[in-house]
Amino acid sequence: MRTFFANGVLIAASALVAALLMLGLVDAVVMPHIVDVANVKVPRLHSLSASQASQRLQQWGLKIATGDSIYHERIPLGSVIDHLPEAGQRVKKGRAVTVLLSKGPRYYTTPSLQGVSLREARLQLESNQLQTGNILYVSSNEIPETAVIDQHPTAGTPLKRDSRVDLRISNGPPSAMKTTPKLIALPIDSAEDTLRKYEMQLGRIESQIDNSSPPGTIISQAPKPGTQTPRNTRIHLRVSAQHPQNGAR
Repeated sequence: MRTFFANGVLIAASALVAALLMLGLVDAVVMPHIVDVANVKVPRLHSLSASQASQRLQQWGLKIATGDSIYHERIPLGSVIDHLPEAGQRVKKGRAVTVLLSKGPRYYTTPSLQGVSLREARLQLESNQLQTGNILYVSSNEIPETAVIDQHPTAGTPLKRDSRVDLRISNGPPSAMKTTPKLIALPIDSAEDTLRKYEMQLGRIESQIDNSSPPGTIISQAPKPGTQTPRNTRIHLRVSAQHPQNGAR
């Protein structure tokens, strides 16, 4: 009985020693190959295409994983907007880097503005993430005054955010009186183009010494702003000029 017990203790002790030796072997030889994986820095992937990003990650022993896609005004369709982990972070080789890809710029449909008032046209453009472009007033017997005659681009055209839509606005019948625009404080170089938009013409231009306004600035007009005048009325302007002594250095 004692011999059997002694043999059992010896066997148990041998098994314990063997287990400890195996544990040491695993810890010293096997585990380093499993746990001690090399660390690498995540490269910068911003603005690269998905295929370019994948190739760059492979060079560093990393993988690519595709996350969400969102609209972006500047980064092209299919290119990387952002990624996690971020560039410069250290990760173990073989890890996947998740990229956020661009769906390209979002396009907005140009609304149909013909026949609506200028105020309503501006509101509709704003609600569609678009802006009012150049406005040209044109006499019309068919379209009521201040309503949109036509537009460019036409209704239904897909446009990028904040694109401008030019409008032609009815100025009433050709025989109707027109409202003189305000030109005061504008540079003289823009006067003729502004008057043309309101179906009026440039008249005489006179200079007047006025050191309170920059040279070339319109300081008065005749007829005055808001005056009702016939179509193609000539608007006479007075432009600021500096005293010769003030201009000398």
